[in-house]
Amino acid sequence: MIQELQNSEKQPTKDTLSSYIKRVEFLKGLMETNKIVNPVEKAVAAQLLSPGPTAPDSISKEIHKKTTSKYNTQLRQQLMGDKATEGLRQRQIGTSGDDLDVLLKYHHSVQEKIADDMLGLARSMKEQSKLANIIIKRDTETVEKSSVLAEKNFSQLREESERLQEHSKRVWKCWLWVMLILVFAIFICMVLFMRVMKKRQ
Repeated sequence: MIQELQNSEKQPTKDTLSSYIKRVEFLKGLMETNKIVNPVEKAVAAQLLSPGPTAPDSISKEIHKKTTSKYNTQLRQQLMGDKATEGLRQRQIGTSGDDLDVLLKYHHSVQEKIADDMLGLARSMKEQSKLANIIIKRDTETVEKSSVLAEKNFSQLREESERLQEHSKRVWKCWLWVMLILVFAIFICMVLFMRVMKKRQ
């Protein structure tokens, strides 16, 4: 629909079209965020989404607020646990501390899992940065080699052009001498011919 608007004769203003594009990008980001399995990454991705510079009571901002709240609730439920949360709400004063130990162990295991995920992400980012650095170095070396080769070819081309100019000058001088000799010979022949004809008369 945006492409149709851009190609139509009655186009909206640039600000309106930009607002439409940002809303579509926001909805695409929501769809991609919904595909994320890890609740931590999903909550962070939802926070990073931007509904665009629209009015404060717009639908996009309301969707963003509800989505962020939903993912934060899911993350809280995973961190606390549904059963542990219900147990904390229903637990009376003076009950056993076993539930608290189980809850602390669960929190500790979830924190370790999150730390492992973050370490894995950091490692993958480090590997990707190293790979990108290697690719950039290779491209830089290739560009340097190409520039050196281009300079070498340019210098050779300039030398060849100078040689060609010198050769063309020599050829032109040679033809000039040939023409002068030919004209001089014709002139001498004409003079001799005129003298011979006068003697005969």
